[in-house]
Amino acid sequence: MGSSVSSITSGLGLVNSLTGGAIPFLNMAGQVVNTVSAFRSDDAAQDRQAQYYAEQDQALAQLQQQQALQEQQAAQNAALDKQKIATAFAQSEEERRAALRRAVARQRASFGSQGISSGSGSSEAVLLGMFVESDAERAKREQLDALKSAAIDNDLAQQRSINVLQATQLAERNNLKRYYA
Repeated sequence: MGSSVSSITSGLGLVNSLTGGAIPFLNMAGQVVNTVSAFRSDDAAQDRQAQYYAEQDQALAQLQQQQALQEQQAAQNAALDKQKIATAFAQSEEERRAALRRAVARQRASFGSQGISSGSGSSEAVLLGMFVESDAERAKREQLDALKSAAIDNDLAQQRSINVLQATQLAERNNLKRYYA
């Protein structure tokens, strides 16, 4: 269509020059042809622009889908890591209690071999000290596990923040291109 419009325009220009511009109708016809050509060009540009916007919208939708999948996988991994921490804590707690029972039994046996009653003041203080040390060890373990859990939650929150930032940046970039286009 573009080459036929230019052919008509050049043909009208030739006729107009041969007639010395005496035929105003030909000038007006040439202007109409030029205007139609400009509208066609504008339509093609609008079509390209609409296609570009559609591609950008699709890219944003794909990014959001990918981020949602990544967040879901990260949440599953975080839940698994927290489960591992809880399992390790339960195992550690069981081992700590068993070690405490063995240590108390050894200490009572030692007191018994020395002829000291396990109900006497000093033997009770020793056994109580063992329980306090064991509880302090448990508290440290709980604190460490809480820190690990908080770090996992923090990583998830950071990933979500990054995803929101990326999606927002892409959407704003698309909006700016539409506004200034």
